[in-house]
Amino acid sequence: MEKIAEKKHAETIDSKLKNGWQIVSRMYNAEAMKYGGSIAIGHFLLNIDSKEGSYASDIAPKLGMETTSLSRIIQTLEKEGLIIKKADTSDKRKVKLLLTEKGKENKELAKNIVRKFNSLVIEKIGTERIEEFFKTIDEITQLAEQQHKLLKSAY
Repeated sequence: MEKIAEKKHAETIDSKLKNGWQIVSRMYNAEAMKYGGSIAIGHFLLNIDSKEGSYASDIAPKLGMETTSLSRIIQTLEKEGLIIKKADTSDKRKVKLLLTEKGKENKELAKNIVRKFNSLVIEKIGTERIEEFFKTIDEITQLAEQQHKLLKSAY
């Protein structure tokens, strides 16, 4: 255990997570660019319910964003004809985002890109190691959430 603590910064848990995600993100962006999209658009579409639509305020936390930060991507999705906005009948402050047919097609495309990469990873690394990775990343996430709550309660 001491050896892990002694490793240089490039080998810390946070740097490995960040670096790994940046590389995966670049790969997804390169794939999305073939279709005129981006990883941000793909992730957003994946988080909109295909049948019922979704509220922007429900999507934001899933993407790790503040609701106020969504306006630019929502405008882009609307301009591209991927979504339409519909005001909530009971609360005019809430806006439901509905996928257009083009949006549904792009969401399916994003799903297939993610599934293809996941299949490749499972094929190369194996189900057992991936399950252990998921277990480990869930535990790291829980620890980070606990630390965040502790730090937040301190001020």
